Formats: sequence, C-alpha cells, structure tokens
Amino acid sequence: MATVLPDEIELHFEALGVDSVVAYKLWCYRHGLGTGLDKTPDQRRAELALVKAERPDPDISPRHNARRAEFIARIFKGELQNETVSDLLFRIRAMYGNLDGDPDAQRALGRLVLHVEKYGDLMRPARACKRFGHTVVNTYIAALEQLARNHTDWIRPIEDWRPQSWTHRHRGAKPARQFNSLARHLLTQYDVPEFFDTAFLQGNTPQARQQQAWFKHIGMGQNIRTADVPMRITKRMAHLLLQQRGTHHTIVQALRKVQYEAYGGVQSSAWTIAHGPLGETLENEDFWETVVQFLANQALLDRSYINPIIDYIRNQKFTPQRVPQPDGTEAEAPPPHPNFCMKGRSINKLIRQVDLWHQELTGMEDVAFETWKSSGFREFEHVSLDPKIKRHIQWTVRELITSQQLYAEGRIMHHCAGSYTKRCAAGEKSLWSLRALDLDAAEENQVQEHVLTIEVDNKKKAVVQNAGKFNLKPFGKKHMAKQRKTGNIYLHLLRQAPTVMRLWMDLEGLSQG
Repeated sequence: MATVLPDEIELHFEALGVDSVVAYKLWCYRHGLGTGLDKTPDQRRAELALVKAERPDPDISPRHNARRAEFIARIFKGELQNETVSDLLFRIRAMYGNLDGDPDAQRALGRLVLHVEKYGDLMRPARACKRFGHTVVNTYIAALEQLARNHTDWIRPIEDWRPQSWTHRHRGAKPARQFNSLARHLLTQYDVPEFFDTAFLQGNTPQARQQQAWFKHIGMGQNIRTADVPMRITKRMAHLLLQQRGTHHTIVQALRKVQYEAYGGVQSSAWTIAHGPLGETLENEDFWETVVQFLANQALLDRSYINPIIDYIRNQKFTPQRVPQPDGTEAEAPPPHPNFCMKGRSINKLIRQVDLWHQELTGMEDVAFETWKSSGFREFEHVSLDPKIKRHIQWTVRELITSQQLYAEGRIMHHCAGSYTKRCAAGEKSLWSLRALDLDAAEENQVQEHVLTIEVDNKKKAVVQNAGKFNLKPFGKKHMAKQRKTGNIYLHLLRQAPTVMRLWMDLEGLSQG
C-alpha cells in the first residue's frame, strides 16, 4: 500500500520535479543534503533555490557568450582600459569612458549592457538607421549609452526586461524590435511611434537630447504639442504623427511629412518633402512653414519640382553670394533676396524663376575653375543586352570632380548640378554621371547619352538624390513638354538607369538615403 504523504510534502516534491519518496531521497543524496522528510521551511526553500539555479533560463539569448560577458564586467570595474580588445569591447569601453564623471550613469550602463548581452541581440555594431549612414553612434549598442544617460528617468528595472520569445525569431529577435521594446520598458508608460527611436541613434548631441525628451514626453502620456518642439504643431498634425508607423523616417522627417499632409498635401509628395532638404532641420521654421503650406496648396505640382523650388528659395533667402573682386579674390555678400517671402507668390511664376535660375547656373562659362579629390568610391562600367531595343548598351558611372564638369553636366541635363561645386569641393557631397553608349551603332555614330545625375552624401555613404534631364525621375510623372524634349529612347534608358545604379551602389556599399 502506497504511503500517504502530507500535502505540503507532495507540493514540495512537485516543485522539485520528483514523484516519489525514493526519488526525493536519491536527489538529496546526489546534492549532499539530508534525506529525511522532516525538513524546515528554510531547508525546503534552499532546495527549491538549488533546483531553480540548475534549470536553464529559457530567456537567455542564443548569442549569449559567458566569456564575453566576463570581459564586459571587467571593463565596468575599471579594468582592461589600455589592453588590446575586440571591436565590440573597444566600443563598450569607449561608451564607459564617455560617461566618465558620472558614476551613476556608468553603473546604469554596466547593468544595461550585461543584461542585454545575456538576453538580447543588440551587440552587433551594424547600422541601425539608413538615414544616419555608417557612423559609430548609429548602432543599437551605442544607443545603450543614450539610454544610460537617461537612467534617472527609468521607470522599471532593466533586470525585468525580456525580448519576445526566441522561438518567435521573426518577431522578437530582430534588433530593431528589441531596442523598441527595451526603450519603452525603461522610459514609457504609453506607446510611442517606432521612428522616435532615432532619437537614440545620433549620439550625445543637443538635437539628440532634445528629441529624447520628446520621446519621454509622449511616452508618459503627454501631447507632442506641449513637448517644446520648434515647430507649430496643430491638432491635426499631432493626430497624424501618432498614426505614423515603421522606421522609414527620422523624427524631423516625420514632423515635416505630417505638416505637409495636414495642410492638404498629397502623400506621394509628402515623402518627397520629408526626405528632401526640409527633412534635415527645423531651423528658420517660421519661414519654412509658409513654404510647406504654399507647396501643399499646389495640387497639380509635379513632385520632381518640389526640391528644386526649395533649393532656389534657400539660395535666394539664406545662401550668401560669392562676389568676384578686382584683385581676383572672392568676397562674401548677403543672399540675393534676404526678404524673400511666400505671400502673393504665383506657382507658375515661381517655376519660371526656378528654371531660369537653373539655366543661369548651367550656363556659367566664366566661373573660376575648381577641382577636388575623388570621394574614394570607384567608378563603374557594365555592358548588357537591352531586350526591348535589342542593342548592347555600355553603362558607365563617372564621378564629376571639377567645377566645369558640374556645369557641363547641368547644361546637358538641364538641371542645377553646378550649384554643388562648393559642397563637392568641401568633400561633403559627390556628383556622378550615369551614361549609356550604344555599342552596336557604327563607330562614327557612337555618342554617350547622359541619362542620370546621382548625388552621394559622402559621410553617410548614401545616394540621397538622382535626376534625369529636366529633373525627370526614372518612374516619376512626366510633363509632356519635357517628354517631347527628351525622346522615347532617352525615356527608355532613364527607366533602366535605377537597375544599373543599384549594381554600382551594391559594389560600393552605398545605401539609399
């Protein structure tokens, strides 16, 4: 007859994972414990703790490396400060050093990094946001430093955070989703749109700290309209902003997009507005708001004109002129029209002014000759058979490294490539000409067709803009007048250009900005 055990012993057996007195005694013997059944509550708690320590933690990341965690712990003890270490440990040591003078933040960072190393997948120093390019701070490991700087606002212990189950790798294991979850665990009580995570991917700059404050403001249930954003935000804008999903925008880009939409602009053009010059800054916002409102009211404006209009306005109102002097030098003068405003503007007249400005830029033959070093990206050549026109086409991508080359490109393409001289000479940007040559034509008839001009942000290693003749886009809406000027063969080549451009971008490691 089986022995009837008290309920408390039955429950204890169940918690230990044994099913009989014999199995229990054997378990106690193997662990060096007394085999009697008359244990005190403290002894039973000790046995349960022993079992818990033996059982593997199901939440531990498959990428957890105990040896790496040991080195990380030593860094936060002040060790390994001068030794040669791996790239990851070097980055973590630099983050520790960045917080020198704030021991509380250093301790918070230590807890954060060790916990994430054990349970998360944020240790890979890969680029987090395409818009910010390949920089040290644009990684999720670097973003942990920014979370640590905000440790006084943590509302939950880091030790309580776990990503979604590792068995659901398509959901919980992606670094972007994990950081999204981690930031909200530490700093928010209410949901915050994903694009606000970019506030932690810009380093410890005034702009980054300001945007992190907006993140916390919304996360604690406050309205973005009261978050000290240097932009007039209407109720409609605030509503649209919280509806934005995904990580396709930075915070400034999202604000600019909803500003344009709130004024009645169409979504397709809102993307152009957000990812153009106005999506980079909120400086002089009182004026630029009137420009956005003006553009949103132009229902039939082809979006290919939007950024050229913005470039023209910025040149007229904010860009100092370079005036030649009798001794051959140049002096800086005020912008052409510092009092430029949008009141009473006609869109048709403004477009004519933009086109005239482009013509002036592309026809400047007497400009001073300037040359600059190559950006370091390689030029490209590719030959393929075009099945539609049944011709072998030699595609080339060539960098423009002199002022004359820029002006010639602008004159041929009927756009404002010449206006990039200063930025190219400074190394900020590089302009590239994508051209096509019909190899099957008679040699005397072979002429390279200029198909597309490409703008590259050298620092971000990203293609940020491209334009065909008359600012046509490969798949954009075309004005009939422009279409007639270019011809069907050119339009066909223009549609093929993005494929060739992508081949070149992949070879050079360039992203799409």
